[in-house]
Amino acid sequence: VCTGTDMKLLRPSSPESHYETLRHLYQGCQVVQGNLELTYLPADADTSFLKDIKEVQGYVLIAENQVSGLELQSLRIIRGTQLFQERYALAVLGNAGPAGAPGLRQLGMRHLTEMLKGGVLIERNPELCFQETILWSDILHRHNEFRADIQVESARSRSCEWGVCAARGGSGGFQPLLAPPAHSAPCAGPDCRALCAEGHCWGEGKQDCQT
Repeated sequence: VCTGTDMKLLRPSSPESHYETLRHLYQGCQVVQGNLELTYLPADADTSFLKDIKEVQGYVLIAENQVSGLELQSLRIIRGTQLFQERYALAVLGNAGPAGAPGLRQLGMRHLTEMLKGGVLIERNPELCFQETILWSDILHRHNEFRADIQVESARSRSCEWGVCAARGGSGGFQPLLAPPAHSAPCAGPDCRALCAEGHCWGEGKQDCQT
């Protein structure tokens, strides 16, 4: 069990010590008693310290990061005892680096199945893919009073579909390609249908289907 933070979007005075503080807080932690706030992480940040987190009792805020992915694959439940802006259990905001930096590319929360209280706010993430394929209504608990508060923006500056096309084209891996491969017919993305029977996914691999 670890405590979590309540910093909202406050910019840290030292990015290096901010990263070390987060790593120290969450390394090996399975249950975050407060909020999980992941902010201002640089493009090269190693986020493996998040991989054991299964439950967050407050809200999850992912904001102003340049890192391309976060290792939140074990996260199962967000309770929402505290909410971001009094409304959201999950907020993913402004995760874009300066020109040329990657920014957040996928959420990867493949085991997230329950949000007891609070809605979802996802906006200003120009590199983020697949967020609009998730069936958020399946994750928000039926007694969650914020069930109608799902704001998921999918405006992006890159194409998502070629990673899926490459997977279907038999390239073996699921690495996103920047240009369409010559052997692959164009396909609509990001609908995940190439990999996931239901067409809902958290990322580019077979393991990322929403279940």
